[in-house]
Amino acid sequence: MNERQKRFAEYYAQSGNAAQSAVKAGYSDKYANTNAAKLLQNTTIQEYIRELSEKAQDERIMTAKERQALLSDIAKDDDNAPSDRIKAVDTLNKMTGEYTVKVDTTVKTSDKLSDVFRQLGGEGLDE
Repeated sequence: MNERQKRFAEYYAQSGNAAQSAVKAGYSDKYANTNAAKLLQNTTIQEYIRELSEKAQDERIMTAKERQALLSDIAKDDDNAPSDRIKAVDTLNKMTGEYTVKVDTTVKTSDKLSDVFRQLGGEGLDE
């Protein structure tokens, strides 16, 4: 892939307009209007556009730490409505597992089904 094709792919990944991207990359207006679609058929250019698009999507996605920082800022900002601050704290608590309920249980097991019936107050099985 030459430098002009690379620039075309970069502009196209940003705008989605093939003719406009070709002109910005240095192709003539005439070429761009009639042959920009051919550039998109080039598998090397297609792959580069896909890589650029994926990278752009990855950069837009917030990490858990970034989300927690943003929610913390909202919760601490006195200029925000109390309901918004409470919602931010609630969301933070859910994210960090503050609302996890701990349950302590005991399970008794028996090899005989008749023992289970006796414990429940029922009649035992004929043995």
